Amino acid sequence: YNLRPTFSFFMMKPTHPRPRKSPSLFPQGPAPSHQNDSATQQAQSVTTSLLRTKNMMQQELERVSSLNTTINDDGALLNSTKEEHIGMGGTMKGARGVLRKLGRQDVRDAVILRCAIIFYWMVVAYVLWSRIKVPFLP
Repeated sequence: YNLRPTFSFFMMKPTHPRPRKSPSLFPQGPAPSHQNDSATQQAQSVTTSLLRTKNMMQQELERVSSLNTTINDDGALLNSTKEEHIGMGGTMKGARGVLRKLGRQDVRDAVILRCAIIFYWMVVAYVLWSRIKVPFLP
């Protein structure tokens, strides 16, 4: 297959060149002074606003950086607290068992104390009954 165009119309060159008029980026001749002053003022205002924007962005970057550092420090603190809490799990279980044992011993001691007080008063009553013969008691 022949992929070249068969029309010679596309290959024709113009017989007379057209003059090109391109807009000039830099106008020729002296520029009016009021135009130059306003351009200078606009450039200065753009420069100052860009400097302000740069300073604000720098401050914001420092703030975000310090915030990131704070978050990382807090995360490390939370991780160490979590590990310490997990490590204390066994200690807490042991302490809970000891507290239950102490509670049972406290109840046992209270029962023994009450029984001892009752026994004491029964002995006192027996001694008084045997030493003092009350005629109406058998």
